[in-house]
Amino acid sequence: MRIITTVIALLMAVANINAQENMKENVDLNNRLVLGHQQTDLHDACPNVDFNVWPKGELNSAYAKYFIGNSYLAPLDAENGGPVNVTFEPRCRNNWHIHHKSVQVLICVAGQGWYVEEGKDPVVLRPGVVVAIPAEAKHWHGAAKDSWMQHITYMTKVEEGASNEWLEPVLDEEYDKLPASNALLSVTDPEYMQRFNAFAYGEVVEQVKTRLDDHTRYICYLATLLGCQGIDEYRELLPEALNKGVTPVEVKEIVYQATAYLGMGRVRPFLTATNEILTARGIALPLTSQSTTTMETRREAGTQAQVDCFGDGMRDFWKSGPEDSRHINKWLADNCFGDYYTRKGLNLKMRELITFCFLAAQGGCEPQLKGHIAGNYHVGNNKDMLIAVISSNLPFIGYPRTLNALNCIRSVESGN
Repeated sequence: MRIITTVIALLMAVANINAQENMKENVDLNNRLVLGHQQTDLHDACPNVDFNVWPKGELNSAYAKYFIGNSYLAPLDAENGGPVNVTFEPRCRNNWHIHHKSVQVLICVAGQGWYVEEGKDPVVLRPGVVVAIPAEAKHWHGAAKDSWMQHITYMTKVEEGASNEWLEPVLDEEYDKLPASNALLSVTDPEYMQRFNAFAYGEVVEQVKTRLDDHTRYICYLATLLGCQGIDEYRELLPEALNKGVTPVEVKEIVYQATAYLGMGRVRPFLTATNEILTARGIALPLTSQSTTTMETRREAGTQAQVDCFGDGMRDFWKSGPEDSRHINKWLADNCFGDYYTRKGLNLKMRELITFCFLAAQGGCEPQLKGHIAGNYHVGNNKDMLIAVISSNLPFIGYPRTLNALNCIRSVESGN
């Protein structure tokens, strides 16, 4: 508690010194931000919120009628009436309101959001930004469309008779005029983003469009970003993938299957991000079960999935290998294939395609990549299809891993 109190005291000291300067800086930024948003719809990190750093707290039910979306309150020094950490889910914001005879201070500590004061330019809330809200100013604050946001808040310069007046809600038509957090790179790095977007979403898409429809292309994007651990890009592209027709079930199946090839240590942040984005879009979780096996039937079903992907030579593969590591081959049958490939939501052609993306994107597993190239051929994904996929994914994994994947395709083609 002593550490938290010290941190709060430091934050409050910084707030009192720098609040007005930060507001001026952000107004300048937003004058450029709105213009930049007209040029691109993609690409700036949507920061995740680690609730182990600043607590999420309890659902803000007492003031829920003054918020759109869910917010959470975590008093940081409740015994002494100290500051409160407020957490906003994506799109959550409070109503317009006025603090009479008092000044409210906001200190953004995680994620990205907005402070909007009537008659002034919006202010971007990002970690380190401090806003001192003048008494009698009509305003609101909340999260960006695509990001959780946390800010610490406290009142200062409180006069006798101070009160808070809640006003009308911030309607979607008004809120949606603000850009998503992913528009910020178009302001800070405009030349870079112009070239990247022209290449990734122009030249590359034009090259592969005869082989990849948007639905398949975005599924491969998501699998590739899992493979290369591109969590920030994943957060930005997932909403667009959903808009392109990738279903929530398909997204979950991509993430689930990645566990077999990347491990839970690397998949967990993507599962968390997926749940946050789906929840923000009003999609109830958990989704309908896609499992078709039980713990008793998964080995046999998994073996059949291996046979369907690689041929009849895989039927007894689970029994093979040195005695001290034979259990790994058994796990490949009952866990990798029995737990994941047997699920509904994606067919075997798509499951082998996303596995190709996982392996090509993470690199260092060329023997397995060659095996799954052969598997892709067996289920009907031909060489031209795989080259189109790896070409489409080049902007996200770079040239070395792309060329390695192409070499693997050539090697399988030549029988090596």
